[in-house]
Amino acid sequence: MADGSVPRGRVPWNNLHRSCCAFPRAVRRRRTRHDRVVTGPPYVPVDGRPWHLSMGLHRLDPDRWLEVDGQRESDLRRKARLLDEAHDTVVATLPGSERASAELLRLVVGYLSTHHAALLGGDWQGPGPVGTVIDATAGHAVVTASLLVQEDLCVLEHDDGTWRLTAACVCFPSRWSLTEKLGQSLDGIHGPVPGFNAALLGPATTFFDRLTVDRPVWRANWTLLETDELHLPTASGRLAGWSEGDLGSSLWFRVERQTLRRLPLSGAVVFTIRTYVRPLRDVADTSPGFALALRDTMRTVTPDVAAYKGWVGLLEPLDRWLATWSHDD
Repeated sequence: MADGSVPRGRVPWNNLHRSCCAFPRAVRRRRTRHDRVVTGPPYVPVDGRPWHLSMGLHRLDPDRWLEVDGQRESDLRRKARLLDEAHDTVVATLPGSERASAELLRLVVGYLSTHHAALLGGDWQGPGPVGTVIDATAGHAVVTASLLVQEDLCVLEHDDGTWRLTAACVCFPSRWSLTEKLGQSLDGIHGPVPGFNAALLGPATTFFDRLTVDRPVWRANWTLLETDELHLPTASGRLAGWSEGDLGSSLWFRVERQTLRRLPLSGAVVFTIRTYVRPLRDVADTSPGFALALRDTMRTVTPDVAAYKGWVGLLEPLDRWLATWSHDD
């Protein structure tokens, strides 16, 4: 889930290369053989400030809650395949989570009915718009909802004085295990993140307690990986070292657009994750100022963060590679 790795401070909404602006201006894109990774919005949540844990929340327009693009059919096919081949890895639910998950499903169907009605045409065999009865025998509602959207979906409910993950369908985790997070509180979910409990546990808990139905929020989270694979359910693939070479081709800029909103009936909080992956070279080439901003931020990464992220041995060669691009910005 969210690891809070957003540099300190909020950034201007109209500054493409230094912001996590939700709907930035169009930029020139070069087509590559990796067609799927360059079709999403060019989120670039790097502002050049020192690395620092921050919630980095922005108010979300409810009409832009979920994102639909040309990769929807491919993403949903991949979700269906993972649900068939690795169900217990991508789905985790607790008894009693059915009510909140059914409410989430109704909200998803209502959103799609309003904003993308054609997607619920012809072949749609699921529940109707908000207010209709959902067949509980059709499977867990969080799975049904997930198969309608490109986002991963998590439901957190307040239990015994704390917020716990009670249901989720996460097909595209970024090196964390869903089964290990089920039933965990916020500190348990984010325990491996260096500095989270000290810096963000209190603010995050307060935020969850105070989140209202009419004020959903979004944030952007990013990392650098050596693969464009979306389904990364374990941390075992983190590299201990990096070799010199064309990092622009071997590194991938992975961004999660995350949203949080409270459900009106159950009071649960829904956490959505939409993942975009692009070659680092593509981001540097299409986002003026990005290379310089990334270089400035990466220079402040601490050893514990580098170890957690799998960046040990990467920082120096990456700094040299980014220097060649920052001169051209």
